[in-house]
Amino acid sequence: MLNASVNGKIIVLLMVVLNLFLTACGGDDIDVDYLGDFYTPTSHVDVYFSEDDVTEGYLVMGHAAADGGDTEALQETLIEKARENGADGIIFEGFDRVKTGEQTIVNDIGDVEIVNTDTKSALQVKAIFIKYNKNL
Repeated sequence: MLNASVNGKIIVLLMVVLNLFLTACGGDDIDVDYLGDFYTPTSHVDVYFSEDDVTEGYLVMGHAAADGGDTEALQETLIEKARENGADGIIFEGFDRVKTGEQTIVNDIGDVEIVNTDTKSALQVKAIFIKYNKNL
């Protein structure tokens, strides 16, 4: 009888560990939000990290934010989105880690209560899509 109780506790503990592992290894889906104008898609997008670096006259055609994945994947995804929307250039404004959720798991194992709170966050990159005046 005691052996069955210990085995049950071990199974519950393994389930908690497995749940945490699967949560930590979740997919790196990238979500992109865009607000702005659309033009004919472009084949090349100039990349800037400051508005001061843009030497040509331009208009801001829109703003975008992408979250999920790592910085390289976010950068490539935003550049592709800029191409699709017809931007001539993209100005990366910066990045931040944003809270996306929180999950608390409470497991009672005999006289022991295990509480685990997992805060979820994602990397977010913001960018400005620009269109050169000469291409309007």
